[in-house]
Amino acid sequence: MAGHAASQHAGTRAWPWLLVALLACAIALSWLAHLHARLPADLWLARRVQDLPGALEGPAKAIRFVTSTETVLGLGALLVVAALSARRWRLAAYCGCTLVLLPALQSGLKQVVDRPRPAPGLVDVRDTFTSSSFPSGHVMSGTVLFALIAVAAWQSPMPGYARRSLAWGCGALAALNGLANVYMGVHWPSDVVGGYLWA
Repeated sequence: MAGHAASQHAGTRAWPWLLVALLACAIALSWLAHLHARLPADLWLARRVQDLPGALEGPAKAIRFVTSTETVLGLGALLVVAALSARRWRLAAYCGCTLVLLPALQSGLKQVVDRPRPAPGLVDVRDTFTSSSFPSGHVMSGTVLFALIAVAAWQSPMPGYARRSLAWGCGALAALNGLANVYMGVHWPSDVVGGYLWA
């Protein structure tokens, strides 16, 4: 029992350091993206992903629709309302603050880094976009939404198997979201990694 409590306490102490490490990686990658229109492996990886079957275009567009910042804010607001209805004040406050900060951080990062989108001569651009490339806003917004849903599910009174299934489903959707944005030719892989790190 004491060993379990000690390992739990050590895990709690490790979280701040993990967040600091992720933030450092996000800042370093942002600086590299500011300096370079693409990183060395970006073009090769993008072309490999775009070689996947054409039948993926429909699902990729659907994922991009669900993970647009506007849709994420709408779904996130529903999550806040659900948390308030269940009297889960802390979760509602956390989700609300996150959703307020998300668009400002995302827009600010895009303006500061100011990286151009992949050029049609290099990749097959299969969707439209309206802002700079780094970080991927769809990946950043989508990952935040899926993380909030996973946290809400994990803390809910649902049976354990349902909580685990929902958390794993959110993780799978977050992973597919990154793939979809590269497949559609609107982001370099490093934009996607930046979206995950900043989320």
